[in-house]
Amino acid sequence: MLRPAPEKNYTAKREIYASKTEVSWVLWKLIWIQFVVFSQMPGFVRGTVSVRFRAGGQLHVGVGQTLVLDADFLKNQDDHIDMVTWERERGTDNVRISQNDRISLEEEDSLLRIKHVRPEDFGTYKVTVTDSNGQQEHASISVKKIDEAPKASIASVLECSVEDVGVTQWDSPQFTWVVDNVVVNDQMALMDDGKRLNVSQVQGLNYTCVVSSSLGISVTHYQTAEKITESQTCCEHRGLISGLSVALIVCVMGGLFIWNYCKTRRQRVPVDPPNN
Repeated sequence: MLRPAPEKNYTAKREIYASKTEVSWVLWKLIWIQFVVFSQMPGFVRGTVSVRFRAGGQLHVGVGQTLVLDADFLKNQDDHIDMVTWERERGTDNVRISQNDRISLEEEDSLLRIKHVRPEDFGTYKVTVTDSNGQQEHASISVKKIDEAPKASIASVLECSVEDVGVTQWDSPQFTWVVDNVVVNDQMALMDDGKRLNVSQVQGLNYTCVVSSSLGISVTHYQTAEKITESQTCCEHRGLISGLSVALIVCVMGGLFIWNYCKTRRQRVPVDPPNN
């Protein structure tokens, strides 16, 4: 039986080893190329966009007011948003929100504004964000109706407070002061964003505080006791003077009537002829 020479056997082994090494290098090279290619794809180096509403999960608004839903799109600098959609779910109805004369989308579609809210506008709103990888994230918020605006009251001559009804709203109340039917525009008299009024700067009889927000409009009134007393005293004096004037006029007219009557009667009395 013939056997290969040792030198030829060693050469064959070296060729097999070299072939395996070359194959392994090619495989590693292919793996490296794939890694470089995939690492440049958007989904490999970018994170997922997250969505949330600033007001939380629930809002209240009054009919006829303005509703604002403000969503935050949290993303990295390299993330891209391809599409934003808004929907309203009410019972079994699911309506896609589109812009019109009442509804507008602002700030790259992250803010939804609805003017003159109607009963059909209440429900659950969902905003869905689609990134450049086709991945979608969404957030929802419930918008409920408030039947009556929180009652406003004047805790003192200087401060107008709003009743806490335990609901969430997207905006802050706006305060307007009216003193004796004149709107107060003096910034020196208005404090704490208009919630407080310095009456030493604006003195009057009737104070009115108007509170307006997305929940509705509430009005409250206040009258200063000192001014009321002065007004009542003045009115009483005027009434007394008026009464005396009327009485004097009646007396004068009555006197004139009696004098005229007597004069007329005297003229009608016949004069007796002289005796012969």
